[in-house]
Amino acid sequence: MELNHSLPFSDLQFFYFLGAAVLFIFMGKLISGKKVAYKWLLAILNITYISLLFTKPLEILIIIVVLYLMVLGLRKWYPKDKILIPMLLLALPVFIMKSMVFFPVEGQTDFVAEVRRIIQIAGLSYMVFKVIGLYIDERKTPGNISFLSFFNFTAFVPTLLIGPIDRFKRFDTDVNNGYAQMNASYFAKGWNNFVLGVLYKFIIAEAIRRVVMVNLIDDGSMIYHFSYMYTYLLYLFFDFAGYSLLAIGFGNFIGIDVPINFDKPFFSVNPKEFWKRWHKSLGDWLGDYFFKPIFKDLTTRKVFTSITRQNIALFMTFTLMGFWNGFELHYIASGMLFGLYSVGHNYYVYRCKKGKRDVIFGNLKPQMVRYISIFIMFNLTAFAIYIFSGKLF
Repeated sequence: MELNHSLPFSDLQFFYFLGAAVLFIFMGKLISGKKVAYKWLLAILNITYISLLFTKPLEILIIIVVLYLMVLGLRKWYPKDKILIPMLLLALPVFIMKSMVFFPVEGQTDFVAEVRRIIQIAGLSYMVFKVIGLYIDERKTPGNISFLSFFNFTAFVPTLLIGPIDRFKRFDTDVNNGYAQMNASYFAKGWNNFVLGVLYKFIIAEAIRRVVMVNLIDDGSMIYHFSYMYTYLLYLFFDFAGYSLLAIGFGNFIGIDVPINFDKPFFSVNPKEFWKRWHKSLGDWLGDYFFKPIFKDLTTRKVFTSITRQNIALFMTFTLMGFWNGFELHYIASGMLFGLYSVGHNYYVYRCKKGKRDVIFGNLKPQMVRYISIFIMFNLTAFAIYIFSGKLF
């Protein structure tokens, strides 16, 4: 019987696993009387999922071990105030995986075929981003991080494939408090998130896909492109936000607070607010570990004006996001477009502060400005996500 095919929340098989996992953690708490550490039960849960239901169990375990050894080595032998080279080294598996797009499957050598088989692992990008954040945050902390803590953080089942992207210290604190947070309040919170996730992903998103998207006829007309653009945006939101809510709910069931990933993004009035509401964990990660270091480095070098340094850092950050999604043109172009949105808005804010007035809306009432801004941001987002979909390239 083939078991290695179920992705988190993809089919009934995983939901059976979820129920068994929650029961296992609760029974472990009751039977052991808290004598068995929560982190060991969580590790058993993670290893069981990877072994039975993950598509490439051996490969993902090898990657986790390699990343752990890299973190230990970099913390021990590399200067603590230098982060660029460690970030690039830790990101190497993702770079290799994404670069496989340049090697056609037909006619590939045995070596390339083997690299492709090993490195093309679902969820690798999210795992590496978490590990890079762990290294940057913990590089100056004395002592080594235990492999058990590292493994639970990187292999945590509900966030293994598409996030949300957590922070090591926050996650590890939850794990250390695991039994204490397994209570009725957390279970009720988890149930609410879980039900909402089911509604988003399996009812609304599926209805959009099956009723609307599959019936759109690609006749090349503007009507088709606009219809697909807005439909795809709504589908992507409900599917991804639904998955995130399911992951959050799963975590709540076993006493872990998975970070919120979506918060009414279509009510955003500018790009900065949008990325605090849409895929929030990725936006926060990019801000903390990419934008801020770039801006700090440019400031230290005393090159350009402050607003120019900010804009360069913004554009480079969103370009990275495009490459992170994939080396295909539509991913890169979408990231760069979000970068241009952010640069434009940042310069607009700068001009308003400098002129001590709103240089675009003038004396228009704040409520009206808000409505107009929401409308503009929604449509700009729809266009960037449409490019992301690959329909134009």
